[in-house]
Amino acid sequence: VLFNRDGGGKVKFDYRYVVFLKSVQPLELYVYKVFWLRFANRPFKLHKLDDYDTHFTVMNYVEGGTKLLQVHCEEFVPMFDAQFPQTSWAAVEKDTFKAIKELFTAAVSGQAPSAIAPCVQSRALYALDIMVEWRGEGDSATMQPQILEVNFTPDCDRACKYHPDFYNHTFKTLFLDQAEDCPVVHL
Repeated sequence: VLFNRDGGGKVKFDYRYVVFLKSVQPLELYVYKVFWLRFANRPFKLHKLDDYDTHFTVMNYVEGGTKLLQVHCEEFVPMFDAQFPQTSWAAVEKDTFKAIKELFTAAVSGQAPSAIAPCVQSRALYALDIMVEWRGEGDSATMQPQILEVNFTPDCDRACKYHPDFYNHTFKTLFLDQAEDCPVVHL
């Protein structure tokens, strides 16, 4: 799925959700409601596969100051819904949360070392990078989230920059049993 970036054409994009793993047995998982977006800087074309600004979405780690387009999730959702009236962001998000739950259910279903082992004193913070792909053809095509990467203890620089209470929410959810006071969804 390509996003029609204002002034930039149809570009690749991905989004990142932060996940709090509070317990393995039973599985207790929360998703931070705020998500982060990343966009390619040039319209997508299947040529010049070495052109970073066309084929990659992560711009905040590139030496030399490659331009990072910052769009906050609350700004993105209405733009997405306007560009894709046949599929609401709410539907994509619901499928994303389902995929996240399935991933972690699988990740805790075995025995260590091939699965996440239970420990009542352990908590974890993950970030999941996700893209959406088209499934099917024409009017019956649907959007399907694809989990690209899972990061343990991810870079939370933007989370702290734009949401100063991010770590307060993290600790309230993981350690203080105050998730109801935080912008999280229990999966």
